[in-house]
Amino acid sequence: MASLDVRKLVLNNLAGSSKEEVEGYIQETIDNREDDALPGMGILFEVVWQKSDQNEKGSMMNKIMETISK
Repeated sequence: MASLDVRKLVLNNLAGSSKEEVEGYIQETIDNREDDALPGMGILFEVVWQKSDQNEKGSMMNKIMETISK
């Protein structure tokens, strides 16, 4: 059986999408609480994290900590 590269699949599915389309995907996933789409959201977060500088990571971490501390 061929190995499935989920990261590549998710990124390829979103490639060529407009900012509005990607935002719509994110919002729809959140609104509909689609468990099947959660790995894709995690992959998007992973890619954003890897491409972020320390200030951006700090800002994300502040938001995460603020959210889970409530």
